[in-house]
Parts: sequence; structure tokens; C-alpha cells
Amino acid sequence: MQKRINLSGIWKWLGATEMFARPSKKLPGKWVLFEFYTEPGKELIHKTSEQLTAEKIFWEIEFNTEEKYIHHSNLPIPVVAKITNGTWSRSKNFITLLHPDNFRDNVEFQFAIEKDNLKLLKKDSLGRIEFFGFFRKESTIK
Repeated sequence: MQKRINLSGIWKWLGATEMFARPSKKLPGKWVLFEFYTEPGKELIHKTSEQLTAEKIFWEIEFNTEEKYIHHSNLPIPVVAKITNGTWSRSKNFITLLHPDNFRDNVEFQFAIEKDNLKLLKKDSLGRIEFFGFFRKESTIK
């Protein structure tokens, strides 16, 4: 006699457990930049949290569950400067910030969420880092 195993309860538990939550499920909320790298030429520039505070540089971005985002930034980086508030979409480990009027102005980042930090990476066609930023969720900032 062969027994049938019902795995639907296990799959439901796995989907509901925070430990197995997909990064996109953790994405909604307000994120604040605390460190970044950029490579505008042949030089890699690194800005730490202390430097961002001293230079009054910031980027805050908030993603909601309806796939809309708003952001405020004064980063002197062209790829970030062209971002406007709009909607976002995700495909695998890429997030695209969709421009409301012109799809040519969409900005796609590779992203990951590890240890409650959001990492956004954007490279140019030559493989140089346009932006590689680390964000903390606003609720975790002390």
C-alpha cells in the first residue's frame, strides 16, 4: 500500500516564514542611504555614513506594496538625478524604477536584501559602477 504525502501545509508554512521571505517581500518601506560607491571615470569613489552626514548628502526611497515609490535625493550622480517618482517592478534580482512618462528613462538596479540592508547596484555598458549603494530601513535606524 502506497501512502500519499500532502505537502501543501509545508509549502504554506515555508511561504509564511520570514526566514524564507523573498527580498521583494521585504522591500516595501522607507530606505535611507548610508554608504555608496561610484566610478565616474577611472577612479572609484567611496562615501561612508560619516562623510554623507558631513557633506549633507542623502537619498531616501520608499517602496510601497502597490509597486509605487517616492524618493528624495541630492546625490550628485547622474543616474540617480534622473530618477523621478513612479512605479517599480521586479524580475529575479533586478528592480526597475519606471519613469512615468518615458520608458527610456527607466533605471534598472541589481538588488539584494541581506541583514536588513538593501543593496542597489547599477553598472554602465563598460562594467563601471555608476552607483552601488547600501540602505537601511528607516525603522532600524537608531
